[in-house]
Amino acid sequence: MDNEAITVGIIANPASGQDIRRLISAASGYTIAEKTNIVRRLCLGMRVLGIDRVYMIPDHSGIAGSLLRSRDQGTAVLGEDWPEIELLDMPVEEKGIDTIRAVELIIAAGVRLIVVLGGDGTHRLVANNCENIPLIALSTGTNNTFPHFQEATIAGIAAGLVARGAVSISEATRRNKVLRIEINGHCKDLALVDLCLTDEMWVGSRAIWKTEKVKEIFVTFAKADAIGWSSVAGLANPIPRDSSQGLHLILCPPGQGKLTLYSPIAPGLVLPVGIAEFHILNPLEIITVKMFQGVVALDGEREFTFCQNDEIKVWLDLNGPLTVDVPQVLQLAAERGILNWKSPYISQESVFSVTPKKSKSAI
Repeated sequence: MDNEAITVGIIANPASGQDIRRLISAASGYTIAEKTNIVRRLCLGMRVLGIDRVYMIPDHSGIAGSLLRSRDQGTAVLGEDWPEIELLDMPVEEKGIDTIRAVELIIAAGVRLIVVLGGDGTHRLVANNCENIPLIALSTGTNNTFPHFQEATIAGIAAGLVARGAVSISEATRRNKVLRIEINGHCKDLALVDLCLTDEMWVGSRAIWKTEKVKEIFVTFAKADAIGWSSVAGLANPIPRDSSQGLHLILCPPGQGKLTLYSPIAPGLVLPVGIAEFHILNPLEIITVKMFQGVVALDGEREFTFCQNDEIKVWLDLNGPLTVDVPQVLQLAAERGILNWKSPYISQESVFSVTPKKSKSAI
């Protein structure tokens, strides 16, 4: 292991947190500069643990270029020690396909872990293509139910600990539930948090926020303090993230059905939602969709249409992606003294480069 380069992939979606929900709600966003700073802190945290190389998308929106400038300045002026930044050799279309291509190339490069910056939609694309590579899920999107709000420096240290094997994958990660959807006998896609069926017949702006258009909701887990479509389930019947069950809801107009709830569909957007019925989803229990036609939305975004000739099935699968439990990793590191000064896992180059250098302009 000592002679083998230890590598990590970073998927930083420049478009996350910039969908149409910004126009119809009170959501705030992450700028390119802030995302660059997050990746910088990730890299500095990882390098302390001796991570040699980081693979990234060569995006046109400024994250990659800004990061390289930040690295050069930090190295020259502050004496920062960075892992090597390698931009993937791939076309960039500034679409979801960029994330899919990047994940494929990162896995082929032999990374031990992938850090994802984005919302539920970005994480869904990564999870659908990352095989068994562990993920660190960081929130920079509009709906952030699946990823976590976590200081990037701490996430970088955790990434280094797991990638180096200082904390084993079995101790550091947990397996997540997913919803899988099959159309006409072919497994089409997955959702990490929620799958919604609407009676619209176009994909359009992708994001969904009109409650009267949503007819059914499936969720893997549902917290009472969630935001997005899973909040409806969370307020009706909370489902823990670590349980082996999900929930299926049939919606109706507000004031009808079993109950009506005011749910936070998007930041600052609280709307009444009627629930006709709901029931617990057990693992591998297949639900056949009875709607005549409509659109399937996965983790808050419209993905594809269906019509009366399509047979659609949805089920809960417990064998979803692995995610790193960052607090657990740091707790184990503390108990075992892994971050002590003379620990074999600490990069000595990082230890001895913590004194800022003086730039020529400062002399």
